[in-house]
Amino acid sequence: MNAPATHGICTNLPSACSHAATRTPVPMSTPETRCPECQARLLPAAATTPAAATRGLAPWVIATALALLAAALLVGWLLMRPGNRAAPAKPAAAASTLQRAGTVAGSGDVVPQLAPGTQTLRVHGSNTVGAALAPALLESFLRQQGYTEVTTQPGARLEERVMRAANADGTARVEVQLHAHGTATAFTDLAAGTADVGMASRPIKKDELAATQALGDLSSAGSEHVIALDGLAVVVNPANPVQRLSIEQLRRVFSGQVTNWAEVGGTSGPIVVHARDDKSGTYDTFKSLVLGKDALVGTARRHEDSTALSDAVALDPQAIGFIGLPYVRNASAVSVSDGAAVPLRPSHFTVATEDYALSRRLYLYVGREAPELARRFVTYAASDEAQRIADAQGFIGQLPDASEPGAAAVAVADLPPAYRALTDGGRRLSVNLRFVAGAEGLDNKARRDMGRIVRLLERRLKQDERVMLLGFSDALGGDCANQRLSQQRATAVATELATYGVRPAVVHGFGSAAPIASNETGAGRERNRRVEVWLTSKAVAQPEAVKCASPVAAAASR
Repeated sequence: MNAPATHGICTNLPSACSHAATRTPVPMSTPETRCPECQARLLPAAATTPAAATRGLAPWVIATALALLAAALLVGWLLMRPGNRAAPAKPAAAASTLQRAGTVAGSGDVVPQLAPGTQTLRVHGSNTVGAALAPALLESFLRQQGYTEVTTQPGARLEERVMRAANADGTARVEVQLHAHGTATAFTDLAAGTADVGMASRPIKKDELAATQALGDLSSAGSEHVIALDGLAVVVNPANPVQRLSIEQLRRVFSGQVTNWAEVGGTSGPIVVHARDDKSGTYDTFKSLVLGKDALVGTARRHEDSTALSDAVALDPQAIGFIGLPYVRNASAVSVSDGAAVPLRPSHFTVATEDYALSRRLYLYVGREAPELARRFVTYAASDEAQRIADAQGFIGQLPDASEPGAAAVAVADLPPAYRALTDGGRRLSVNLRFVAGAEGLDNKARRDMGRIVRLLERRLKQDERVMLLGFSDALGGDCANQRLSQQRATAVATELATYGVRPAVVHGFGSAAPIASNETGAGRERNRRVEVWLTSKAVAQPEAVKCASPVAAAASR
């Protein structure tokens, strides 16, 4: 009897898990052991070698198998001869077979194409994602997979549609059921087994993780995919003289504590509040970032559709509302400030770096046992090609770019002299790297951003330019602890970049200096914990490390 395998190979897609990409053997304590990184199934290592696969089999069994294989190859050759190309195929057996593999241009992600067969893909959740971005991504994905005929028609209810695709000869078909009733429905439908992919305009909550635990850890790298960035725009009528508001002013306006425009610097008149509905991830994000524990004013006019909300605000001189950045349309977006940072409007750069106070990430979620078509789609949706589609749809793709020299320093007045000296005349990349809460490890978005940064450097790094990594923490804890933590995180990014052959000239932590958000809220502290990536043509030297009188452990909660 063969001994049980002690190691296994991760079966996830290579782009979704480093263990799968490198085929690194993972220890297996039991046959049910899963990949520690993405929770995908493990293929026992013994099963990956021909010797292990045939060990212990009788010679006549092996001979019979070889004979059957030879016969199958002969039949296949005969059917593929010129005179037999029109012979009917057997579609039922082909539905789960991979026909060929294709590489998404510029992404490095291998997305296998599908063999003939009829399949169904159920994509449910956020209206922000589902209204325009998801249909565009799905159509591009299906065409990349070889489906030439793609049509879309309304579904049974509002915010629902059905996409149908077929290949050139009609032997392979796909039906996509796209339901965009709000982020909350992504997780209820995933938990109920009525959706294959969940669309969300906020990260999954703890109670939703618990409700979907049968699908695996949906916050893991293999299940959570950031597909674009979005700025939550606060909009007013174009004739409104109010053009900048703080987070605190927004909280008081939308909770009903301020009811007249004169109280926030406008022309006297009643404030008419518009808001998205309770199922909307846009509303969830606004409640988290702005309202906090306060309730939305009861007189707010609620909308299921972002376009309808924007158009209503644009027609009413007294109105104010919040929507995703692509839906500003004829309304006017105001500048928003948080804490010590200066007011910023939502723009491609301020949202890409997440410096803008109301920036957010857009997600797709998929369970570990999801159909292969679903897993291929979410992998494609995070690829470089898909990021360009996100840009075209008015969202912010995640392909980093370099600013013009001196044009993108952190927008705060009190910057450390060393920071000013290093960044003066430099180019900042349009990405901030962030970390798993309470750990030094990069979060899911940052891990994928590392490859994007390297590809940008290969294309855009000038001959005399050097890379600088500048780390920051929030303001909790002492100065020494904060400086040490920011240095550790900058060093963690440098260590990861070194695996790509990139060795930064400066790796320095600035502690809690230069906050881009308030340190009074959890969301603000999360944005302040970051590593910026800069390019400089100047001769630079590593700043002197901050000396502390005694070692102070960094707070584990940060």
